[in-house]
Amino acid sequence: MDLLEVSGLSKRYGGIVALSGADFSARAGEVHALLGENGAGKSTLIQILAGAVRHDGGAIRINGAPYAPANPDAAHAAGISAVFQELSLIPDLTIEQNIWSGVRR
Repeated sequence: MDLLEVSGLSKRYGGIVALSGADFSARAGEVHALLGENGAGKSTLIQILAGAVRHDGGAIRINGAPYAPANPDAAHAAGISAVFQELSLIPDLTIEQNIWSGVRR
């Protein structure tokens, strides 16, 4: 059984389609990469999974149970966290400190 299953996921911002019919699944221990052009929906998918954005359509399941985090804290409680791309770094911190600066532990 898949640990994480995404089916038909979609997200719109007004008239802009940010994600359309995305399907994805992962089993425990797997490593995946999201690749695509700018505007392909990679960041939107991660933001939805991490509870930063709510999806408009489709379904997400974790261990077969419906998953729809209300916020990043709820996603974190379910075991999902994301390190978001950030272009403005804190120059006095190391690379590791910058990466972990916005992540709850």
